[in-house]
Amino acid sequence: MKKHNLLLTLAVLSLMIWSACSNFVEDVDPIIDQVPDNALNNEAQIPFVSTGVKVRFATTLDQTVVLSEGLSDAFIFDSNVPNATFPTFRDIDAGDIQFDNNSVDGMFNDMGELRFFADDLIRRVDAVGTFSDAEIEREARFTGKLYGGIARYMLATYMGLNPNEGGGIIDNGPFIPSADMYNLALEKFQEALSFVGSDAETRIVNSIMARTYLFMGNTSAAMTAAQNGMVAGDDPFQALYNTQSTNFVWQQAGKGRTQYVLDPRFFGYVQADPNEAIRVRFDEILGNDGTTTFYRQIKYDTESSPINFMSWQENELMLAELELNSNNATALARVNAIRTDEGLAALTTLDLNALIVERDKELMLTGVRLPDERRFGIFHLPAGRWEFLPITQNERNNNPNIN
Repeated sequence: MKKHNLLLTLAVLSLMIWSACSNFVEDVDPIIDQVPDNALNNEAQIPFVSTGVKVRFATTLDQTVVLSEGLSDAFIFDSNVPNATFPTFRDIDAGDIQFDNNSVDGMFNDMGELRFFADDLIRRVDAVGTFSDAEIEREARFTGKLYGGIARYMLATYMGLNPNEGGGIIDNGPFIPSADMYNLALEKFQEALSFVGSDAETRIVNSIMARTYLFMGNTSAAMTAAQNGMVAGDDPFQALYNTQSTNFVWQQAGKGRTQYVLDPRFFGYVQADPNEAIRVRFDEILGNDGTTTFYRQIKYDTESSPINFMSWQENELMLAELELNSNNATALARVNAIRTDEGLAALTTLDLNALIVERDKELMLTGVRLPDERRFGIFHLPAGRWEFLPITQNERNNNPNIN
């Protein structure tokens, strides 16, 4: 599973309008742009449903990157930037987020749909029963378990009930704190390992588990998972986009439309070492005042640019972090292996601050900066501001389990 393919937006729309109203009108032809719910419960349709899960993952990840980097210190919002007009983005940047922020609402809804679609895929596979093609069943079960885990991981990492209380909700149930939601994600990842189709898939799942354990603070389990994770040469596990389903980072924080721009420190990285432009990619734009220079990301420079969810480089950085105090020479060698691969000069020493900077550069705009700020104690906003994206007003209004 080097990279998953995306269908056109119709695939998502079809999944969103499953209908079970077969008795509403009789003796008419079926509506051609709707899929009756039970029609998807057969072997021939399972790959279509599986693809819908992957599409929803892509549309969730790119929104999550934009909003989490907006809340982190990676992106900044400035009304002097041409086309920077969304008050919802401004409020996220300031950590002063209202419950009715519709940008957060859209992301939260997609997370919920990703979780539902993934779990529902497993239900449909179970409903099929015996498959004539064992590979269709295996791939669907792997997809349902993996992405069900990823959805729970996202809820634990990015959503919160209160400014410094992370966690999420499943099916209008009670609030699930981050620690418990991470455990639910890990259960899904463990189940996914029973349905891998290659050694590469096994390593991908282990790397995702390692990150989950690391964010939980379980360093021993993170080490075990990372040691079984991705290795140099492995293709990244990515969300893919196309002209019909465009990369939201490009669309709202790039050449498509520039609302968020990069913190000036990224310019400083390249100014200190021009070779860093290989991985710290931006161009310069002028503000509305005609004089102020801003730095616009071009890591995702087209509407179809993929986003890495996990890579061998991140796995090496996790191992380096875990080995930093016990085996500094090995940790340094891991960081330098990444730098060599990028065509950068080797570091001579490595401490925690240098490692944080390496993560900032290598994992730029992949959604890990916000949790890194929290776990390293370097969150940049004043006390009392949101450190998670809030569970939104719609959920609070409709869910009797949330005060």
